[in-house]
Amino acid sequence: MKRFVQFIAGAVCPKCKQIDTIAINKQNDQIYCVKCDFKDNRPLEATNIGQSEIKVVNIEDYKNK
Repeated sequence: MKRFVQFIAGAVCPKCKQIDTIAINKQNDQIYCVKCDFKDNRPLEATNIGQSEIKVVNIEDYKNK
């Protein structure tokens, strides 16, 4: 029987720095890297490390000024 592996798209392994190698273990909700021996508990919320916050501007507010 084949085992289904669910990957996290775009995730970078903090240990080996490879992209798209982080998968989720559904039995214990752990994340792990398929290229190295990295394992950790799945984060409760997403983080945007090194990314700035997106600012939304409504162009209609500036048309009549």
